[in-house]
Amino acid sequence: MVKARAGDDGTYWDAYWQQMPREELDAFHLRKVRALIKFAYERVPYYRKLYDEAGVRPEHIKSWNDFYRLVPLTDKPMITADQYEREQVAGFAALPPDLHRWFHRTSGTTGRPLNEVFSGYDRITAAHDCWPWGWWDVGLRPGDSIYFAFGFGTFVGFWSAVFAAERMGLTVIPGGGMSTEERIQQILELKPACVCATPTYLVHLGRVARAKGWRLPDAGVRVLTMAGESGGNVPAMRQEMQDAWGPAKICDIYGVSELSFGSTECRGTSAGRALGVHVVERYYHTFIVDPKTFEPIFEEGAVGEHVVTSFRPTQPLIKYRTHDLVRLRRNHDHGCGWKWTFLEGGVLGRTDSMVTIRGVNVYPTAVEQLLGQADGLAPYYELHIDRVQGEDQMTVRIEAEPPQPAAQYPELAGRTAAMLRRSIGVRIDVEVLQPEALLRYELKSRKVIDHRREGR
Repeated sequence: MVKARAGDDGTYWDAYWQQMPREELDAFHLRKVRALIKFAYERVPYYRKLYDEAGVRPEHIKSWNDFYRLVPLTDKPMITADQYEREQVAGFAALPPDLHRWFHRTSGTTGRPLNEVFSGYDRITAAHDCWPWGWWDVGLRPGDSIYFAFGFGTFVGFWSAVFAAERMGLTVIPGGGMSTEERIQQILELKPACVCATPTYLVHLGRVARAKGWRLPDAGVRVLTMAGESGGNVPAMRQEMQDAWGPAKICDIYGVSELSFGSTECRGTSAGRALGVHVVERYYHTFIVDPKTFEPIFEEGAVGEHVVTSFRPTQPLIKYRTHDLVRLRRNHDHGCGWKWTFLEGGVLGRTDSMVTIRGVNVYPTAVEQLLGQADGLAPYYELHIDRVQGEDQMTVRIEAEPPQPAAQYPELAGRTAAMLRRSIGVRIDVEVLQPEALLRYELKSRKVIDHRREGR
């Protein structure tokens, strides 16, 4: 029988797991990882071939040192290759189709769709039990209502939040197939406890409401929850959301769809004592590697590429490269009481979108945070990365904040470029655009556009 730990007084979604000491978590993870490697070796031909070529068999993995040293990394192109070469519904599939209950799809690395399948177990637990840890911590409870401001397609994204809301006992209000104005009117009418959308779309809802003369604070929304972009951990964007919606708590989620990977804010981050997300270690093991050598990094607070193992059996992903750069802390105390790994600042950038400008490594997230400090500019921007004459360069395209006259755009651009140079140490070109010049997105916005990979 599992015994409740001290503090299991309703404060936590599951105090047993959230307060589990690191030694116990590591032992639990090692048991899960060893079992998953054996399961994948027996059930997935791609893994068997990958491990045989590396000279690794499941019985060789007896310790963490064995796991880090012997087990090969996996990556998205491998899943896509397995999916199409074996002409199956999904790459790395370990369970037969008659156990599949949900089908989802995301974009593949080569442009071919990457399919994802979920068993009933995946849907109920490992895939969709990741949002409630944070939701409970910021005050949502069974019986509260949650409004989903997005269109429902095959991308798993916010579907996982819908399933999690149902599991938690929340009342789901779907807002698919509506215009932004219609959604705002529904929110004002129905007064949900929580609204779920991407960070940029939550900001957009606030701006449209203000332009229409509608007061979003009158809806009494207590929690704004979001995923899909780094904006949830950008201070200026968080502030704009709270200015538009009132004193709502923010619960940001960082996920990777093919992993169904979950990490979430807690009450400590929502209260401003830190920025970042906790890894939901009930279902995932994570660590970081040097993005050039792929050697594990164990230094507390170091930055590296995030590597994740998901305990989801339908499509096992073991030592999976996310290409996300994170600052990982195992021992971060900001008052929430959680013992889980903390990713300070959320996703800091991508290994494949880092720019080296005249010897200086520039991460898009650092530029995003600085843009939020500039006066006269709206939170709608694109970072264009290119390579000119063998050197990387970045150009910021950002909208002016009304009612800035167009005659002031060059001065705004120059002032912003100077601010970026002072802070980062290299020149970054800035182009200021008129309001509404850039696309608005309901789902994940395309903020970083890397033309180096597009052959330009």
